Amino acid sequence: MNKALIQRYRSRWRQLASQARLYWQSLAQRERQLVLGMAAGVCSLLVWLVLIQPALRKIDFWRLETPRLRTQAQTLDGLLQGLAAPNAGNLEVGLRSSLDAGGLAGHYQLQHAGAGWLLTFDEAPADGLLGWLLGNPGSFTLEVVEARLRRTGTTEPDGTAGKLSGTVRMDQALGAKEAS
Repeated sequence: MNKALIQRYRSRWRQLASQARLYWQSLAQRERQLVLGMAAGVCSLLVWLVLIQPALRKIDFWRLETPRLRTQAQTLDGLLQGLAAPNAGNLEVGLRSSLDAGGLAGHYQLQHAGAGWLLTFDEAPADGLLGWLLGNPGSFTLEVVEARLRRTGTTEPDGTAGKLSGTVRMDQALGAKEAS
């Protein structure tokens, strides 16, 4: 049964090939040249569309994409280096400069206490202190574990939030890398 099917396809193929050969021989020389030229053009178009154009598009895409990815990688490396747990000396310098930039210069004492840090505030501006506590410890991979603050001084009628005194204890945030 399989051999019969193969024989049928072979005979059909031979018949089609002989018809094509007869048709080709019946064409004039100029017509044959035109058919060959058109076949070459169609083959060239297929090679262009299937092989060359997609490769050129990928090259153009990656030529534009590579500098952007390099910039992102450099930015990410910088962020990761900034987030890496610094040693205690560098962390202390960073904390002090952050506190000073937050308007708390002269109102705090910073001490390294065990695995964390102890901040003691004396009549620090409440706006600056609370703003710093809400945003900055996380950038040093620290978390506030205890805060004992009290309002000091008299309430000013000029709309300021007043002054705060007390202590804040911060430890290494869970999941953060330990300093090595």
